Amino acid sequence: MLDEIVARYDDILDRLGLDSFAYTVTIPDSGVLTIEDAMRRLGAVPAAVQSPGEPHDNDRLSLHQVGNGVVTLDWHPVERQQVTDRLTGDGFRHWYLSFDIEGNTILYACYGEDEGHLEHPEPACIPFTHWTDHFGPLSPYSKLLVSGYDSEEEEAQVDIVTACLAVIEVESGVRLDQELMDGPNLVVSISL
Repeated sequence: MLDEIVARYDDILDRLGLDSFAYTVTIPDSGVLTIEDAMRRLGAVPAAVQSPGEPHDNDRLSLHQVGNGVVTLDWHPVERQQVTDRLTGDGFRHWYLSFDIEGNTILYACYGEDEGHLEHPEPACIPFTHWTDHFGPLSPYSKLLVSGYDSEEEEAQVDIVTACLAVIEVESGVRLDQELMDGPNLVVSISL
């Protein structure tokens, strides 16, 4: 099943032609996280809201209600993870994925206090700790995620971004596709 999801994301990313992008999914353990609740957590002011929002806007964050959670899309992700990480916390599962035209990719997952992260192409190096030890809640997907890295023996077997998107979909039940990206949303100006 995971291989099928990875293949679908290969196709989706080819069609979308994205160069730089950040995507989050935040789902509460119970109840509903509304866009209004997400805006408060992000520190957005109501005057900054534009409706309907335009996806693909370079200096704003678009918020999409998906089931009982919220998805954010950001086409200018440089140093904005600290903003969307405001959606994390006790009672929430949160995934953050960003990549840029140079192939730099970050995947971060937070399930309450349990955190995990991956960096590509160069994993973070902490002495005496293998970089996969930082996967935390992503650990069940280690084999897939590691296959997105080149090694001295072989090239990457899967595109790291498609692997990360597949993990987020399996864990959250939310699929990133054109329908989601073009669907109803609110756009907020964000401040760091």
